[in-house]
Amino acid sequence: MNEVYVICSESGDEYKLQFTTERSGMIADEILDELQNSGIEVVEVGLGRNKGLNVTSHLVLAQIEQCIAEVVLNHSNVMLVFFCDFISLLPSMRRDVSVQEYRSRLFCRMFERYVSQHRIHEVCNKIFVVEGVAENYFFHVIAHKDLIGYADIVGNSIQKDFGK
Repeated sequence: MNEVYVICSESGDEYKLQFTTERSGMIADEILDELQNSGIEVVEVGLGRNKGLNVTSHLVLAQIEQCIAEVVLNHSNVMLVFFCDFISLLPSMRRDVSVQEYRSRLFCRMFERYVSQHRIHEVCNKIFVVEGVAENYFFHVIAHKDLIGYADIVGNSIQKDFGK
């Protein structure tokens, strides 16, 4: 799978949301091969801003939520994996919360709201926290409930191999 969505804000900012099965090394090849042999496709999600510097609006966040939900709902054998980055630092009201943790919490709230509003009960979001030297790293695995048991395999692989 290699799907790309371009989302434009009302203020002219442009975002790229990419879903890919190309292996980045974030998850061990042995784990990906094992899951693939079980009929499960692990898809890494990338989100970046291509243009603009404005604050990301709720409308853009809703479009991102919708794209993510549609990919999972339209592909019952897919597990989405994404890493909350710390690039493009955000101003934070709380100094005790890292940028990654802030983004992870924001995504969780957005995703929970979206699935609740759309009465989507068959999809789960599981968070994995990897302890880093300076701060923790946050990874999310989103999949149908019947695949969420496999999320631990992916999460444990990330925790074991992260930084190698």
